[in-house]
Amino acid sequence: MEETQPAPRPQRERPPISVRTLVVAALIVLAVVALVFLLSTVLGIVLVVLVAIVFAEGIRPLVQHLHRLGFPLALAIVAVYIGLLGFLTLLVVLLVQPIVTEAQQLAQHFPAYQKQFLDFFNHLENQFHFSVDVSKQVGTALGAAQQILFTIGSYIFGIIVDFILVLVIGFLWLVSSERLKAFCVDLVPPSYQDVARDVFRDIGFRMGGYLRAVAINSLVVGTATGVACALLNLPSPILLGIFAGLTAAVPLVGAFLGVVPPVLLGFTLSPAYPVLVLVVLLVIQLVDANTVVPLLMNRVVALPALAVVLALLIGGALQGLIGALLAVPIAAAIQVIIVRVMVPAIHRAQGRELVAVVVHEPPPRTSRGADLARRIAPRLRRK
Repeated sequence: MEETQPAPRPQRERPPISVRTLVVAALIVLAVVALVFLLSTVLGIVLVVLVAIVFAEGIRPLVQHLHRLGFPLALAIVAVYIGLLGFLTLLVVLLVQPIVTEAQQLAQHFPAYQKQFLDFFNHLENQFHFSVDVSKQVGTALGAAQQILFTIGSYIFGIIVDFILVLVIGFLWLVSSERLKAFCVDLVPPSYQDVARDVFRDIGFRMGGYLRAVAINSLVVGTATGVACALLNLPSPILLGIFAGLTAAVPLVGAFLGVVPPVLLGFTLSPAYPVLVLVVLLVIQLVDANTVVPLLMNRVVALPALAVVLALLIGGALQGLIGALLAVPIAAAIQVIIVRVMVPAIHRAQGRELVAVVVHEPPPRTSRGADLARRIAPRLRRK
């Protein structure tokens, strides 16, 4: 008896791709490409706007203080601008003469410093029997430094334009941000509007607090470095202090960059003197990193160390120095949104009923218990 084999299943013919599907797919690809191109084109403007917002949030406490004293809001902003520009002008007037004098002395003695530096390395070559063309390396380094100075000079006009844009956009942000926040809060359901207001307030506090913390830390590092260089009898201590203060604002590598010029100038005094300079400046950096930075940053940013490092690496990889400078305040804002908005939404989707604790901006002076409550308040607790 023959076994009957099952009849083969008829193969389904795949429907041909319609022209409409191809057109829709092509339009989606073109839209994605156009969006990427648009973002790359306006990225510089977006960065300027972000810098302006961080700057505006940084000076907001001063503006609010004047506004509470009876100043109109626009006049309070102009008064703060005039005060900041006046302070910078006074600082330049007081420092320009010592800076010019020290720069001239440094330029006059630079050939002698270079000769002492080369003599020191030639002595090392003869003593340890190795051969390095130090003259060529120094010449290459000086050429690169000269090129960097020319490059910086070519960017001065762009920096001035961006500075004016930051002032203008910051002014507009301070004037209209409250209305914009109220409009965004009004789009939220009434039961969550208090949390939405507090999220906006917390983001502004962290962004502005980061700017104020960086400014204070740069002032501390610059002053301490300048005083240390003067006590160590290094040439141009004011220039070295200003350079260290400016580089202190650069994340990750700023502390190391500020140490390099004083150590190199230490060779002008004696071959072993740079070791003493390095030790003193490293002690200053360590004290600053373990006292001033935690005291300032942890109160306003409250980011885990891993999140800070990742944010700096990503920001630096995307947009270099300006990306690294904006990475921490943006990461702090993202953390607020995740903890206060996304996590409660996920918990509600899972059927877990939670109560979000509203966090308001802390007053200028807080006790230790109030500060602790502010730190733990953003967490969610079960009902």
